[in-house]
Amino acid sequence: MNGRRSVLSLTVVGFAFLVFLAFSSGCASQQIETLSQRLADQQRQLSALQRENIEMKSRLEEQKTASYLVDKRLKENNDLTAEIQGRLQSVEIGIGEIKESLDEMKAPAAAAARAATTKPPSRPTEVSSEEAAAPEPSAAISPAEGEAKPVPPLPSGALGSQELYSNAKKLLDAGRTGQAILEFERYIQEYPHSELAGNAQYWIGEAYYSQKEYGRAATEFQKVIRNYPQGGKVPDAHLKLGLSYLEMGQKAKGTAELKRLIAKYPSSAAASLARKKLAEQSKSK
Repeated sequence: MNGRRSVLSLTVVGFAFLVFLAFSSGCASQQIETLSQRLADQQRQLSALQRENIEMKSRLEEQKTASYLVDKRLKENNDLTAEIQGRLQSVEIGIGEIKESLDEMKAPAAAAARAATTKPPSRPTEVSSEEAAAPEPSAAISPAEGEAKPVPPLPSGALGSQELYSNAKKLLDAGRTGQAILEFERYIQEYPHSELAGNAQYWIGEAYYSQKEYGRAATEFQKVIRNYPQGGKVPDAHLKLGLSYLEMGQKAKGTAELKRLIAKYPSSAAASLARKKLAEQSKSK
């Protein structure tokens, strides 16, 4: 009897152990499956993150390339703008030189016109008593009547002034500034009321400016503005006066002079150059 109970007990215990093992193995299988699912999820998330990382790098490279292209395009535009501005400046300088040449060509003609309109005083003609007593024919017409009056010859000073001015300008163009200054000063002394006197004064300032004697140049440009206010070189004198101040480090005076030029002569070529200079200054700040 006792032996049967022992066998029964062992059988129950063995069965319980088997049940326990089966339960345990089932739980382990579920845990392994769960962990496997989590691992698979994490792998999918890692793969997704890697793809996003690759896409971000690709976008970053595209943005870098686009930024490079934009910078390159901006540089090309800036270079093109600078080239166009240089061409415009050359054209404006050429226009100024053409105007100056026209003024120089008009000066002798104006002097001749003034000389033609100046009539010499007439002398009283001595008449004999017989001529005075003789009756004048009522219908007689003198041979000279109806004919054009002769134009007086051009004064020698007009040709001399043009020749002196041209020689001084040639010296300046050849880089012989010292001699050019002396010749222009001589021209102003001998022909102070000539239409080219203001131009001569301006070129004296240009000669000093080309030698980087900005203080002396400023003084000469001021003479153009003060002594020849109606001259054709006044706008250019304002421009070069302002630039002389800037070269000497007097930015306030230089800027004020350029603004004064723009206000007084807004349509002039010199005003256009002044606007560009002021724009460059504002960019450099």
